[in-house]
Amino acid sequence: MNTPPYVEENFGILTDDNLYLDAILVKPTLLTDDKLRVLRVWVPKYPLTKSSVITCARQEVKSYGSHGYIAHLVFDLRGTGDSDGDPTSLNFKLDLNAVAAWAEERFGKINFGFLGTPQMRDGRVNVWPLRSGAVMETYYYPATGAKMLIPPSIVYFSTYGHFGRSDEKICQTLASEGYDVYGLDPLRYLLHASVRERLTPDLLWEDLSVFLQMLPQKPVVIGQPMSAGLAVLWGAGSEQVRAVVAIGRAQAGLQLNHIFATDTSDFTLGQYVGRMGERPFVLVRQAGHPLGGEDSEMAALFAQSQEPHRYEIINEVNAAFLSQVMGWIQARSS
Repeated sequence: MNTPPYVEENFGILTDDNLYLDAILVKPTLLTDDKLRVLRVWVPKYPLTKSSVITCARQEVKSYGSHGYIAHLVFDLRGTGDSDGDPTSLNFKLDLNAVAAWAEERFGKINFGFLGTPQMRDGRVNVWPLRSGAVMETYYYPATGAKMLIPPSIVYFSTYGHFGRSDEKICQTLASEGYDVYGLDPLRYLLHASVRERLTPDLLWEDLSVFLQMLPQKPVVIGQPMSAGLAVLWGAGSEQVRAVVAIGRAQAGLQLNHIFATDTSDFTLGQYVGRMGERPFVLVRQAGHPLGGEDSEMAALFAQSQEPHRYEIINEVNAAFLSQVMGWIQARSS
């Protein structure tokens, strides 16, 4: 009899203001508490419940097998799902503190981290249905400095597993300059999309086609480190993508065997980037960043791309830099 890859524990976590947060711990079947080394906590964006990320936790833990040493936790924020609390109370800091305290009490000092943040200051969370079992969670920042009747669109990928405050600041700034910005953590999408079967380029392009139909304009796709490979692949798969900005490590993000069908499909970016044709392409190496990219690998990828293209080496990717890049793209794709 085969051992199932994971088990689930259902329980409540008590906050300092005496609310119970409904939680589920997903862990490899044979993992005992004393052997746990890493705990990752999937944080839903308000007002979503843990159902939006439970698939992500299960898919990740399943990939480790029953002998893995990494567990994932999902929980409902206060006032959502099955957790207690006034729906108007948004003091989610207490929720995060309670989860962290529970983890330390049960497991001691381990590698612990939150995947995502519970709130956005200006954005709006949406969940887009793509196909059976696949959804895409996006964070919409409407243009506030729009100079056009229908503002140009940007799809912004954070690095895998975390859409944080720095990402939100970038999206806010670009929105204030007249762009409709759709931010997302691609890992949440990819884990949902690969539940029924591992992804091929064709499946990724089919999902992209559905997503593009929901956008008001052809988008520019910006991919941060690890997500840059998906940005390039999307750009290669549809002429409806106006331009691509790929930052940092790209190929490594397409090598997750539990998500991508790497044994039956070729995800080598060098063969795809040339399909961008005459659409603008910007490749960025972030010097000093652990995921900023290797110069030789990125130079080889850039050599396969076509004009108009740019290869930049900078220390920090911030809103000011991306604003300047967007100006260059607009001038060449209008």
